[in-house]
Amino acid sequence: MYKDIQLANADVLVILGDSPQRASQYAETLKTPFPVLSDTDRAVYHRFELEKNFIGIQRTASVVVDREGLIRYIKRSLNPMTWLQESRDLLEFVKGMESKP
Repeated sequence: MYKDIQLANADVLVILGDSPQRASQYAETLKTPFPVLSDTDRAVYHRFELEKNFIGIQRTASVVVDREGLIRYIKRSLNPMTWLQESRDLLEFVKGMESKP
């Protein structure tokens, strides 16, 4: 869906709460066409309340930030296996932003 997101005048990046080396390995292993950034002190994870749950599963989130830096969409998930449906929802939201002034 990356090309579809780009066609909607948006872009993707991933932020890992890990070292730059692990972020690089993640990007290389998955062959991501978008940046994978490192959040070694997990400041972004704390800010968006994405700490691991009581059984150790990492919470994830999809966030849309507009050109003015305002968060227009955020969806947190406790189940990392729902990423495909969430990606579709995110793409529909981004496409809808194009039609708004």
